[in-house]
Amino acid sequence: MNHLTDEQFEDIIKGIDVVPSHLEQCPDCSDRLAEKRALAARLNSAFASIKPDANLAARIRDQLDLAEVPQEHGEPMGILRKLWPVLATAAAIMIVAVPLSLYFAAPSAADAAQEELASIHKHNIKQVNEFYAEADPEKLAEYFKDKLGFSPALPCIGKGMEMLGCCMAHFKGRVVGSYVVDTPKGTISVIVVTDTPKKIGMNRMAPKAGDRQRFWKGSFARCKMVTVRLGDYSYSAVGEISHNQLKDLLNRLLPDS
Repeated sequence: MNHLTDEQFEDIIKGIDVVPSHLEQCPDCSDRLAEKRALAARLNSAFASIKPDANLAARIRDQLDLAEVPQEHGEPMGILRKLWPVLATAAAIMIVAVPLSLYFAAPSAADAAQEELASIHKHNIKQVNEFYAEADPEKLAEYFKDKLGFSPALPCIGKGMEMLGCCMAHFKGRVVGSYVVDTPKGTISVIVVTDTPKKIGMNRMAPKAGDRQRFWKGSFARCKMVTVRLGDYSYSAVGEISHNQLKDLLNRLLPDS
């Protein structure tokens, strides 16, 4: 299921677009729209009292008239000095007049990517996306190969861990695969994407003794995530447990590259 983009949310809030039926079927997008509408209402309320003085435009015109000096007789620097108060005032008006949507800046690409990863994990747990319930690694490899055209590295099950199955989802408009593992510390999703850890906004984790790979971390809402790069793919472990626990799980789940 593809989620609504920030541009679609903005159009809906502005009344440009009708509310799509997707919102009736997707509680995540419905919640995000409610949050964006609430924030937009607060911003409108905060800026409603900011209005330029009624005589401001007239004063600007008067100062511009005073600053008009024939070029052959005028001093360029003197004209700039005279115009400076006018330009500063005009800039202040522009700041006030900027659409509120600019104040409510869209999340960065990195934040949006981590939000998508957290959303995929949430849907994996609820099995909202296309879910293939299977614990046999060979069958999972065949399933991934059929759906994605390649078989990602799969975990070595054991040590209190149990494979629950795998899912197909959309990440940045592309179909990606993930598998779900039940562990003694909680259920996690391992989502496989082509983006590098930096492109999805992950920060390098300090290496520790026993690390078999280079690890990166991020978070969104209650979800923590740790990513490792293996070959051409990034494996992001996502769950509501600590970064160190996720890293330890990846250390045990993923084979050496």
